[in-house]
Amino acid sequence: MVHHCISYFILELISTVYLAPDVLDRHRMLCGNAAQFQGDERDVVFLSMVDGPGEDGPLSLRDAGPKDIYKKRYNVAVSRARNQLWVVHSLDPVMHLKNDDIRRRLIEHARDPQALMRAMEAHGAKTDSVFEKLVLQRLIGAGYRIKPQWHVGAYRIDLVVEGQTKRLAVECDGEKWHTPEQLQQDLERQAILERLGWKFIRIRGSVFFRNPDAAMAPVFAKLQQLDIEPLGESTEPSTHQKQSDAVDRVRRKAQLIRLEWQKAKAESSPIPDEGESKAA
Repeated sequence: MVHHCISYFILELISTVYLAPDVLDRHRMLCGNAAQFQGDERDVVFLSMVDGPGEDGPLSLRDAGPKDIYKKRYNVAVSRARNQLWVVHSLDPVMHLKNDDIRRRLIEHARDPQALMRAMEAHGAKTDSVFEKLVLQRLIGAGYRIKPQWHVGAYRIDLVVEGQTKRLAVECDGEKWHTPEQLQQDLERQAILERLGWKFIRIRGSVFFRNPDAAMAPVFAKLQQLDIEPLGESTEPSTHQKQSDAVDRVRRKAQLIRLEWQKAKAESSPIPDEGESKAA
């Protein structure tokens, strides 16, 4: 299965020259683009991603596209295989494709199909609940770089989605652990972290377990709004993580000192009695 009209025309021509009609019919061989396989499946699919490498660096970015049009095409292409998917490519994903290029993610997945499952298992083991683990799996499955149980001083954030320059804190509010009192404490903690520059979004467990897609839609919308791109997994510690412990600890300590100073100042301020008030 290939994308370019000339390519799959040549393949179809070669197959009709070298294979008898009964062989073609028995094996249900078909050459075409993703649209021609919509609603159809094959035991084995060959997906061609042949392109000339850029002369001055990586090729131009191929992302999800407007209204996810390219993402949908690739999803159709790779989901048509019942048994085997072979990706035939001429590109070095590291040299020729950018980190969040959809083609790079597909090539790397084809080279190591279990990498995604290993990442889900490794990160999932660090989560505090099944709810968090399910949300994490959906984010990793969408190609985002996730850090569970991110420490900010004495605080912890359930999940952090990392981009090149930005990040989003995702809080999973499961009803079992988030009583009204606990939720109030979490919101107070969130307010402090927001003053330090963090962006938050919260997911309710009751909403997620009724309709996971609907619960995750605002999260993906927020990621797009913040221009946080799906970077995939990284074996190197992120710049954010390297700086986070020291910088966030200093910022949070400064914020707490300021809040304590404001509280002490308010408590020490003299309150005029009723007589003074009336005289004034």
